[in-house]
Amino acid sequence: MPVNTFKNTSISKKLYFTIGIMAFLIIIELFVLSFALSTLSAIRGYVAGEGLWSKSQRDASLHLRLYVYSGNEAEYQSFLKYLEVPLGDRKERIALEKPVPDLQMAREGLLQGRNHPDDIDGMIRLLQRFSNTPHLARTIYYWKKAEASLLKFIPVGQQVYAAYQTGTLTNDQTQAFLARINQINQEITPSEDGFSYTLGEGSRWLERIVLRILIGIALTVEITGIIIAVSISRNIQKGLGAIIEVAKQLARGELSRRVAVRSRDEIGILATAFNTMADHLEDTIAECKDSAHKLRSFFDSTRACHVLLDSSLNMIYFNQASIELARKLYHLELTKGITAEQWVHPDRLPGFIANCEIAMSGHAIQEEVPITYVDGETIWWSLTFEGARDENGEVVGVSYHAIDITRRIEQEQEIKAQNQSLRQIAHIQSHGMRRPVASILGLMNVFEMQGFKATKEELMMLREVTVELDEQIRAIVHATD
Repeated sequence: MPVNTFKNTSISKKLYFTIGIMAFLIIIELFVLSFALSTLSAIRGYVAGEGLWSKSQRDASLHLRLYVYSGNEAEYQSFLKYLEVPLGDRKERIALEKPVPDLQMAREGLLQGRNHPDDIDGMIRLLQRFSNTPHLARTIYYWKKAEASLLKFIPVGQQVYAAYQTGTLTNDQTQAFLARINQINQEITPSEDGFSYTLGEGSRWLERIVLRILIGIALTVEITGIIIAVSISRNIQKGLGAIIEVAKQLARGELSRRVAVRSRDEIGILATAFNTMADHLEDTIAECKDSAHKLRSFFDSTRACHVLLDSSLNMIYFNQASIELARKLYHLELTKGITAEQWVHPDRLPGFIANCEIAMSGHAIQEEVPITYVDGETIWWSLTFEGARDENGEVVGVSYHAIDITRRIEQEQEIKAQNQSLRQIAHIQSHGMRRPVASILGLMNVFEMQGFKATKEELMMLREVTVELDEQIRAIVHATD
């Protein structure tokens, strides 16, 4: 929309235009949020898939060894079954590396790899979009390297199977096969470690990129909305400010003053009636510009604290974020074996123990709570209690996670306050200004019919309505401070 056309548009249409722009920007923000959530979900899917790959590799190796010892056909079939998971992941990677990616084949491979069906499309898109980035390229390199070692199990298994079928397996061959299996496991271990490490690095890198994009879009939406609202508000203030000043001069008898016409909206119509201009009010309007809104920036989320407790709620694992938090807020050095009573505040201990017991019963607990510490600082936390399970699926303790969400809570409160200010401004513009403006127009029509001669009472009436209009403008300025 050209600048002049926008200036000559009615105030109500300007407000509708502002609402439309904000709605459009919010839609963009929602699309970006959807992209961020799907990307983070895909990252989580690959992390889970890496765990399945590692577990299946170990299980396949174990059952192959058992088959070498026992010759039990069920062990050999278990060996082949567990190989299906890494082979399925290999199938997905090969399908996406084709000149024309075979998406159906990739989906089949991920399903074979026991990945959750809801994660599959996101995982495919993630690999297509980011496979050439340095972080994921290194992950794929270790993936291929571990995979190449893993494939060596297949001919070994076939040779053992053939030897058992023909009944020619000797003790020396048995030892040789076992040695070969151990050798392959030793080859896989460093590649698997590199795969896991680079996947973690890539995951953190992608999370940072996604969060930066999301924060950038959110800032753009907020800044654009405030700029548009403040721009419209200031344009209204500028026109009305000049009219108010000329009205004051008219009340003092300086009837030669006129207001310059700058638009054809409601303010322009009123300015045409006055036909006068007040240059010295520009400084006041400039000061109003200096009092514009300042956008509060979004804060990066802090690192999560992860703690692993045994069934007696003794600490058996904690990460660096937990160490730093304990030092800062509790002046406590975390050590393995420390009990919950030693690091959980007494007031929160009963609830903490109750949540841990619920988690160990198989039900995850998540809550958002504010906690005030001894130094008076209050932090909002997102707390998660989940049952920690061993490789057999038995609950052996509690996995406790704490994420600082103070910044998010503060941002929500600030956004509510900003929206309230915008609604207040819109209400004043729509209702508070119309009556004094209508009164001034009516008086100007009277002046015109009287040959622009006015009595003192009429001028005093004009002064009263302009003062009322001035109060409405002050209310707008106050709402934007």
